[in-house]
Amino acid sequence: MAVHLLTYLKEQFTPGVIDLLSRELGESPATTLKAVNGSISILLGGLTRRVQTSGGTSSIINLLSKGEYGNTPLDVSQVLDEHQQTADTVTAGRSFLAEIFGSNLTRTTELIGTYSGIKPQSVVTVLGLSGSVLMGVLGRQQQENGLTAHSLSTLLLGQATEFRKAMPGGLEAVGSLLGFDELQTPAGPQTEVQGADNFSGTVINPNIPKSAEGDRRLENVRWLRWVMVVIAILVAALIIQKCSENQNGTDGISTDSTARVESDAVEDTSAATKRSIQDANGQVSDSTAPGALGIRDSSKIERP
Repeated sequence: MAVHLLTYLKEQFTPGVIDLLSRELGESPATTLKAVNGSISILLGGLTRRVQTSGGTSSIINLLSKGEYGNTPLDVSQVLDEHQQTADTVTAGRSFLAEIFGSNLTRTTELIGTYSGIKPQSVVTVLGLSGSVLMGVLGRQQQENGLTAHSLSTLLLGQATEFRKAMPGGLEAVGSLLGFDELQTPAGPQTEVQGADNFSGTVINPNIPKSAEGDRRLENVRWLRWVMVVIAILVAALIIQKCSENQNGTDGISTDSTARVESDAVEDTSAATKRSIQDANGQVSDSTAPGALGIRDSSKIERP
């Protein structure tokens, strides 16, 4: 069976966490716990209702794909030590809450506050913390393990009835506002509804069902990474080869290190070479001396 989202989120709010959170909010532990229990069921029910609407699942997946989850907590207790950390986490979850509840977010917050007895702003914090953790779990799965619209819908609809039944009495107004009467797990064997248990059931990698589409996307990503690695190696090899070529000190032009320049000391001055030059040019010495072209001393020219 896939990860049980209701249990997963409720386990975030241990008694110690409730004490820390109530001090942060300036509320009593009892009313804070009441708000937490109501908020979690409404968050999950609201998300499920969102994916049941036309284009809702795609909108959620699109939002998750754009997130940065490096600083998103895996556990609520990680961000309750400092006020700024708590505030930043709540802020990070606002876009997720807005996508889920839309124009009903403000009214939902007010109704939870009335039910639990805490301030609406405190409810915003509770919803923001829960939403941020849930968004982090789903977002990491979307970016790293191929969570698709189909997978998300399968996961949520497989637990829809539980979300509806978990909503505490006294929050019927929220259920009516969000249409929780439509939260119903499809009939059929649980294995067909929930999908295969593909992932390990850890906080970092919960067992959320994925589809063949997700597998194909992951394979494409892996293939692209290998292509980029090969290209990087080729570029590095070309750079190293270029840097290893000899260059002169004036303009950096590469020169042939195998070229051989003979000095004057090894110039060919054999008699045969001189005769060949004389036959061709009329002399074997400096042709710049005065006299007729190619003739240094005309008196030395043999006459027939």
